[in-house]
Amino acid sequence: MPVHYCSLHKRLLSGIYSQWVDFPLEKIQAIKALYELFHGANIETSAYQVRETVCDRCQEKAGQKRREELK
Repeated sequence: MPVHYCSLHKRLLSGIYSQWVDFPLEKIQAIKALYELFHGANIETSAYQVRETVCDRCQEKAGQKRREELK
């Protein structure tokens, strides 16, 4: 299962907690480096693939913007 990460808010979707948590960019960069290393050695890499996605804070801001537009 890939890692879902929002670089704008530096948040990771935690599979353990089933929620978004703060997560430093430096650690994501280390995970990306492992992915490249393992991928190059033909080792299973799906658990290290980082996918950029919107987080709970992005969705909250988008919702606020929509509500303001409706006023």
